[in-house]
Amino acid sequence: MRCDIAIIGGGIIGSSIAYHLARTGQAGRIVVIERDPTYEYASTPRASGGVRQLFSGPENIALSRYGLPFYAGFEQAMTVDGDAAPIGFRRQGYLFVADAGGGRTMEANFQRQSRTGVRVELLDRTAIRERWPSLASEDIEVAVHSPDDAWIDPQAAMMGFRRKARSLGAQYLADEVVGWEMEAGTARRIRLASGTVIEAQAHVLAAGAWSGEVAAMIGLKLPIGPMSREAYFFTCPAVLEPLPFVKCESNVAFRPEGNGYTGGIADWSVADGWNWELSPDLFETVVWPGLARRVPAFETLRLQRAWRGHYERNSLDANAVIGRWEGGAANVVIAAGFSGHGVMHAPGAGLAVAELILDGRYSTIDPGRLGYRRILDGEPYREEGII
Repeated sequence: MRCDIAIIGGGIIGSSIAYHLARTGQAGRIVVIERDPTYEYASTPRASGGVRQLFSGPENIALSRYGLPFYAGFEQAMTVDGDAAPIGFRRQGYLFVADAGGGRTMEANFQRQSRTGVRVELLDRTAIRERWPSLASEDIEVAVHSPDDAWIDPQAAMMGFRRKARSLGAQYLADEVVGWEMEAGTARRIRLASGTVIEAQAHVLAAGAWSGEVAAMIGLKLPIGPMSREAYFFTCPAVLEPLPFVKCESNVAFRPEGNGYTGGIADWSVADGWNWELSPDLFETVVWPGLARRVPAFETLRLQRAWRGHYERNSLDANAVIGRWEGGAANVVIAAGFSGHGVMHAPGAGLAVAELILDGRYSTIDPGRLGYRRILDGEPYREEGII
């Protein structure tokens, strides 16, 4: 099978790339390879769905600033045959909390965010207490509130991208990549489990947590693997004021969801690897106390559901890799390693990759410092403060 552009991975990143390519009418034949069209083990359906602009890196801020209005208009933009694509877009803001000694870093990030046009507020304990009385604020140095930020249903967004891309002509194959071949320094063929061989001019790697494994087939070294994380949905008998998405330096994170809340505590020290088993006592011994320290009313919460998902973690610096395979095959473009930011950055990454492939350069968003060169050189480009 011959095509112009082959995309390995049909999750939210791969499907956004397919959509942004297909909508131009200039991409030719696009083939997206997704081994599990049910997305049972994909990262996106298990994600929190947050879309925030609170970053230190200008590239990540720019990706989010594209993604926010994109998702606000997603329902209508992704309409196919008269059927809209609702994603439960909820603009209720984010609150970053400095509770582990990083107040100065948060203030510096606040200044960066303000300079790039993000609407943010720097709040002290008194302001926090007045605005959100349910939050314990005694140990908070400072907080940053971004009222325009939001969250969405990530599964709905992924399927909306996929459905729209297909309606524009992108072809999805339910198959698994078992081989990836070079010829004269250029990526040529992708071999699938079914026996199908795909030849493409441009190859895009967007396989999420599997990206490092797939990259190795072609000799591409990517420090990307699965990081297991446990998450929870719980209810609280007490009636609280409307809360934003609260994310703390101490790694406690939660947001309203339906008649309750969803959240957990990320442990970035866990080793890479697949782990679908729920911890027998993690919630009671670590997560519940952490939640209750920030919201005392959570002492009486009721755990309703727990699940595990996986970040596609870039172990070099927990930042995405976007761009060509420098030092390797120039027709291979990488969009992987988003380390928990894939949902919010999918629209911007899709646009950037489409521009790079079709125009040979970035126009709208320049994620250059997120490129492969830093992986090749072993020079991390990290977020400062909360990841």
